[in-house]
Amino acid sequence: MSVQPAKAEALERANGLNRQEGPPLHAQIRDILHRQILERPLLPGSPLPTEEELQKQFGVSRSVVRQALSGLSDLGLIRRQRGRGSVVAAAPVLRRHIQRAGGLDEQAAAHGQHLRTHVIAVEHAPPPEPAVEALNTTNTWKIERIRYLEEVPVAFMRTWVPRDLFPHFTKELLENASLLGLMREHGYHPAGGPRQVQAVAADTDLAHKLHTSTREPLLLLQGVTRDALGHGLEWFNVWHSPNTVFDVDAQVTSQPTPISQEHVRRLRSLAQQIESELAALDPSTG
Repeated sequence: MSVQPAKAEALERANGLNRQEGPPLHAQIRDILHRQILERPLLPGSPLPTEEELQKQFGVSRSVVRQALSGLSDLGLIRRQRGRGSVVAAAPVLRRHIQRAGGLDEQAAAHGQHLRTHVIAVEHAPPPEPAVEALNTTNTWKIERIRYLEEVPVAFMRTWVPRDLFPHFTKELLENASLLGLMREHGYHPAGGPRQVQAVAADTDLAHKLHTSTREPLLLLQGVTRDALGHGLEWFNVWHSPNTVFDVDAQVTSQPTPISQEHVRRLRSLAQQIESELAALDPSTG
């Protein structure tokens, strides 16, 4: 009688399930398959095991398997095809122009995509030293948000804004709203500011928020946004998932600067004046 439980315990250890404690079985199976997709054993376009194969692999009912697959589908990680099984979906690509301040929703819409914002927290917290200098205050909101593209997290944003300028900000107000749009509505018009991009490795917290692996390379965009008068409106860090493409409109610095018509008119007038004076100095032209 003791053989069967021992076999079941060995199977659980082999397939990574914990039936004694922890999340429901369907959530555990979903997370196991999720890790396999993130760590690349399951590549985009490759088929998942069938429902029957997953039943045998994990020793669960078909309803549990279907719940797990439904969870992966909700995350945008797989495509379920009637009569053809499930395949790993290609991760949606977020494209943004590095020269543009904000307007991420508009940029996504231009590519036929829709971004969703989830606000994690809005709290009164002092900013880091670079933000104090940029915003000229320590009285700030710290705002943490995740941006989703087709239900896949593509960016985690941590932003500090002056409370004196925006005392009304709340988690509910910012949910699925444009932060810069709210600033405009309250009389502050963002104009832009310096930005920098660098590659960083995902720590455990970032990997969890962006559904990626620890030490996976991320693109960190850091900067400040000011209004036309130079007032600091926000200081931010945005960590982008690896499936982000930054578009840059590069210009050759040695390219001749266009000459205005007014400048051409002044040069012609000066040339005529020089010719007139030279004629006056040379008697032979008389």
